[in-house]
Amino acid sequence: MLQTLSIKQFAIIDELEVHFGDGLTVLSGETGAGKSIIIDAIGQLIGMRASSNYVRHGEKKAIIEGIFDIDESKEAISILEALDIDIDEDFLLVKREIFSTGKSICRVNNQIVTLQDLRKIMQELLDIHGQHETQTLLKQKYHLQLLDNYAENQYKSLLEQYVDTYDQYKAKKKELEELESADQALLQRLDLLKFQFEEIQEANLVDGEVTQLESDIKRIQNSENLSLALNNAHLTLTDEHAITDRLYELSNQLQSISDILPEKYDELKEEVDQFYYTLEDAKHQLYDELTNTEFDEHYLNELEARMNVLNDLKRKYGKDISELIKYQDKLANEINKIENYEESTSQLRQEIEKLYENVIKLGSELSQKRRVVAQTLRDHIVDEIQNLQMKDANLEISFKPLDVPNREGIEFVEFLISPNKGEPLKSLNKIASGGELSRIMLALKTIFVKTRGQTAILFDEVDSGVSGQAAQKMAEKMKGLAKHIQVICISHLPQVASMSDHHLFISKDSVDDRTTTHVQELSGSERIDEIARMISGASVTDITRQNAKEMIDQNQHA
Repeated sequence: MLQTLSIKQFAIIDELEVHFGDGLTVLSGETGAGKSIIIDAIGQLIGMRASSNYVRHGEKKAIIEGIFDIDESKEAISILEALDIDIDEDFLLVKREIFSTGKSICRVNNQIVTLQDLRKIMQELLDIHGQHETQTLLKQKYHLQLLDNYAENQYKSLLEQYVDTYDQYKAKKKELEELESADQALLQRLDLLKFQFEEIQEANLVDGEVTQLESDIKRIQNSENLSLALNNAHLTLTDEHAITDRLYELSNQLQSISDILPEKYDELKEEVDQFYYTLEDAKHQLYDELTNTEFDEHYLNELEARMNVLNDLKRKYGKDISELIKYQDKLANEINKIENYEESTSQLRQEIEKLYENVIKLGSELSQKRRVVAQTLRDHIVDEIQNLQMKDANLEISFKPLDVPNREGIEFVEFLISPNKGEPLKSLNKIASGGELSRIMLALKTIFVKTRGQTAILFDEVDSGVSGQAAQKMAEKMKGLAKHIQVICISHLPQVASMSDHHLFISKDSVDDRTTTHVQELSGSERIDEIARMISGASVTDITRQNAKEMIDQNQHA
């Protein structure tokens, strides 16, 4: 949920900090006071498009910050962990800076993130529904996704199996198409592939060979210095003053001491002996190395020639040796496919046919399970809509076969609505009445927000065009929704305001020829006066105050 919102130099807002609580929060105020601007500011925190128009006139940038409680959002926490964003005590600090140039910077817990990543995180926390926006719920292409979300895990494994089979089917089709489209150029391509394969094969590539060649070349090129150093090291261990001879004498002396004081000198003698044996091994190793170290110009030329061959191949193909070895295998497979073109295409067609049969089979099983869930969802939606004073409304979830299966299934799914008795079922986005649309959207949100797992939802005048009993029912619906998640709502309805747990009044005034927006949490008589204003739409009287008080008392105990 959103706990704190801080806004600086945003539109007509100079500087503002708003604290939000649990339950239902209503924002009210005169038209133009800045209610929707606050929603726009929150929209920036969830990744909506920024604009230089949002920056207050004369300022270089606007800053919006929000503190969110993410304790109950496992999905958001999982995304944050995947993005390596530090999580501090289950609170999330989101910051958006919008510059007068139109550019913006997004930060999450003080780490810069892309706009795409910000949207990915915030879609798990908060949803904004505006009166005039084309919502996801209205778009047919999202209806199947909404159905699957509502189903939760009822057919999750079957859906995953279908998607996996469909992906295999598409991959094989693409492979066949590539073979068939290349039919005319196959012989030319075969010659090129064979040339490349033979050139790479002739080099007898060995993974790690370059490293060994570099070491051997360096050794031969520095053989004179290496021989001198080896010889000096060996003399140190073999001349008349050799340290090994002195250590041998020391060992004998320590043996004599140890015979008398074994508890003190046995361990020291063992350490000296070990050092002696180590140096003896070093002496033999140096000797072997010395006898094998000599400048061999012929061998050096061979090594350098081999290195040139490998470097030429690396430059020509733009790959290192290990990649060239893999590329050689790939060439062999492609050559085999072309040389066995008819056999390959015939086998691919059989595989594609089998996969398509499985796609249809799994798609049919998936469709059956979806239809069962769709009936439950349909009944759920109808109950919600009819509860909002649309007693004659009906909704059906339509399934129509697709001409060609897609990754989602084998059918076209759409929610169709009939708001009134006698009207035909039609697409959600063809609802003409603003009041009907508001109630349908609230009903759908009530259902799908819970399945999304979000912790907050914002309504921007979603109750527009509604009055009377319908307004009361919408208020009750929002209040019920607020028991599960945080609900923030801009509203002109006194019924909704009287239901709220928190009532914020938005106002504006002018100081030094600059307009500034203010937010005040109302309680007591101030709240009664504001709801009375919302009832009358004009001057507040004792009668409207009494009506407001009765409405608050009635709705607070509803």
